[in-house]
Amino acid sequence: MTGKSKTIRERKVFHGKRARFLYELMGKAFRKADHWRFMNYGYAFDNAKDNPVLGPEDEAERYCAQLYHVVASQVDLAGKRLLDVGSGRGGGASHMHRYLGLAETVGMDLASSAVELSSRIFADVEGLRYQQGDSMDMPFEDASFDAVTNVESSHCYPDLGKFLSEVHRVLKPGGSFLYTDFTPSGSDGPEELSKSLKALELAGFEEVTSTNITQNVVRGLELDEERRTSEIRKNFPFGTRRFARLWAGTTDSWIYEDFKNGRREYVMFHAKRPLAAE
Repeated sequence: MTGKSKTIRERKVFHGKRARFLYELMGKAFRKADHWRFMNYGYAFDNAKDNPVLGPEDEAERYCAQLYHVVASQVDLAGKRLLDVGSGRGGGASHMHRYLGLAETVGMDLASSAVELSSRIFADVEGLRYQQGDSMDMPFEDASFDAVTNVESSHCYPDLGKFLSEVHRVLKPGGSFLYTDFTPSGSDGPEELSKSLKALELAGFEEVTSTNITQNVVRGLELDEERRTSEIRKNFPFGTRRFARLWAGTTDSWIYEDFKNGRREYVMFHAKRPLAAE
């Protein structure tokens, strides 16, 4: 046997068929928890004055909403048509649609239970809808959207290159891909960043930029700690809480420690589909 075996923290815990099963299960198990609308690690702005003004109904999940806000605000989305890939429980697509002036937003997720829940919770939001779909084979025509967002989801996908090619296909020429996710644990940060940038270029994108937001995510987790631990105590049976803390990134989890100590990086990207040649 050659090579060093990976520790549990270096393996892809939420990936491929395993991720689909887990998210389908959670969607069904927590289908009545309408107040729980996000599944990401969150983001805290460096200066509180930059915090978006939220309605009272959105304040409890502020840090999760702010991750979507900062990613989507890399471009002006007012009046645009947006696809949010990996929309989960629907909160991110709803936040972007209601706060960033979008004309139409489609949230797409592989888990049918998540789509059903999102469609029910946000049924009264005009111009917003949710649809089941596979990131490897999206059920949309070519050049259908002005922008595509993908927040903390692509680490679950079996083929990143195929996903990026699908994003490129459904974007209109000149459209923007607004994307963020974290690197594997223990990886070399510059090397992983280089791989991501190269994958975007190979998929046909141009004007690719990246921003390391790891410390903003760490601060978001810290500020959101009380809410996250409270939700785990209320919603997860005792024997499942260790797994739930890992999944939620609480400050006693090793994924939080990975971010805190630089074993993982959290990076935000903006890339454009080139304009059609004249």
